[in-house]
Amino acid sequence: MNSENRRSVTSIGITSFVLIFVMLCLLTFSVLSLATARADLRLSQRSADRTSAYYDAENRANDILLEIISCMEDCLSETGGDTDMEEDADAASFYTSVRDSLEGQNGITFTGEHTLQYSVPLEDEQLLRVSLELSFEPYEDGSRYKILEWRTESTHEWDSDETLPLLDEDSLSGMVMEE
Repeated sequence: MNSENRRSVTSIGITSFVLIFVMLCLLTFSVLSLATARADLRLSQRSADRTSAYYDAENRANDILLEIISCMEDCLSETGGDTDMEEDADAASFYTSVRDSLEGQNGITFTGEHTLQYSVPLEDEQLLRVSLELSFEPYEDGSRYKILEWRTESTHEWDSDETLPLLDEDSLSGMVMEE
C-alpha cells in the first residue's frame, strides 16, 4: 500500500507542476499581449494626432491660397487684365498690385518677381511650406498660379555633434605588426 501511495503522490505532483507551468506561460503571454496592445494604442493615437495636425495645416494653407486667388482676381479686374493681355503695362501693374496687397499678410513673402512663399505651422518642429508662381496670363488649366512646392519641413536644427570612438593612432600602431 505504501508503493501505491507514492505513485499517486508522484502522479499528482507532476500534474500539478505541468498545470502550474502552463498557467505561468499563459500569464506571461497575456502580460506581453497587454504591453503590445498598449504600445500599439499609443502609436495609433500619435499617428492620428499627426494626421489630424497635417490636415489642419493643409486646410489653413488652402485658405491662404484662396485669399491669394481672390486678391489676384481683384487685381486683374483693376488692371483690366481679362480683356487684352498683351499689354506689358497691365502685367507690370498687376504684379505690383498683387505684391502690395499680399506682402506680409499670413506670412506671405515674395521670393522673386512672380513667386511667393508662405508657411503654416504643423507641429512643434514642423511646418507646411507652400511656394507659388503667379502668372498674368492663365495656364493651360485656366488658373493663374502654379504650385511649385507643397511640402512638410522640419524646423528642428540637427546637431551632428555625436562622434563615435574609433581607432586612434596609438591603438592602431599597437595592432599593426612591423615586419
